[in-house]
Amino acid sequence: MRIIFCDSGFSHKEVDYMYREEYAAAKAAGFSVSLISFEALKRGKVDLALKRVFNRFGEKVEAIYRGWMLRPKQYKLLYNGLLSKNIHLINEVSAYRFCHYLPESYEMIQAFTPKTTFQKLTTDFDINDFKTLLKPFENQSIIVKDYVKSQKHYWVEACFIPNANNLKHVEKIVKRFIELQDVDLNEGLVFREFVELEALTTHSKSGMPLTKEFRLFIKHGEIIQVFKYWDEGDYENVEPNLEPFKSIIGNINSNFFTMDIAKQKNGDWIIMELGDGQVSGLADNANRMDFYQSLR
Repeated sequence: MRIIFCDSGFSHKEVDYMYREEYAAAKAAGFSVSLISFEALKRGKVDLALKRVFNRFGEKVEAIYRGWMLRPKQYKLLYNGLLSKNIHLINEVSAYRFCHYLPESYEMIQAFTPKTTFQKLTTDFDINDFKTLLKPFENQSIIVKDYVKSQKHYWVEACFIPNANNLKHVEKIVKRFIELQDVDLNEGLVFREFVELEALTTHSKSGMPLTKEFRLFIKHGEIIQVFKYWDEGDYENVEPNLEPFKSIIGNINSNFFTMDIAKQKNGDWIIMELGDGQVSGLADNANRMDFYQSLR
């Protein structure tokens, strides 16, 4: 199996600095590695992006991409570009989209995750277009995000909404969120019920509340690694209860994905969201060598 990383942008022969440790761990674990140009891929220049990816013998090669998040259209370019070299990424385009976009997987995880509504944003934001999405929450606290990410490090300013009925405040928070997302806004808006989770600490830089969350990496239906989501705070030897989620893991339409889970204040465990395993980050506390050994 081959691991595909992004180059540094300054040198096509050097890996992106954020992935140096992973690159070294992958090679040490016995994987072959290749570098692509993320910048060229973003511009749609797939041939240029894959200029230094070779398949000398032309035989089928399985691969995993480990790099920056891609929109589904960009992932499709990468997938098809590699396929033309007989290099097969572990997840097909539909599988990538399924786990990358929360609205795609919501129905599958609905019984295990906070109440969620969503809608595409095709024009400038108008609160009147989203009143229907807010009604199910009544006066509950909610958070806002796009189909992929939130602005959780701007917790009070652009993420947390204390009362979904307060449309003026909702409008203020959402507009700030959209402003911060800028060109990185994915597809549309997602509103999620705010659930009280077991507290961990307060983020040292942003001041956002951190809670006891874990990231599970799952390959071919098997949990291969479990990481503490946050590098700050004392988890107090809390171990995640994986039993409630084992039945659903095998039904997820992906060969390699992540599942973020969290402990509620009442002791129950919930799914926060899924992610494609190729673009899901490792926490600073993660042992890179263990991770790549587990991929084998």
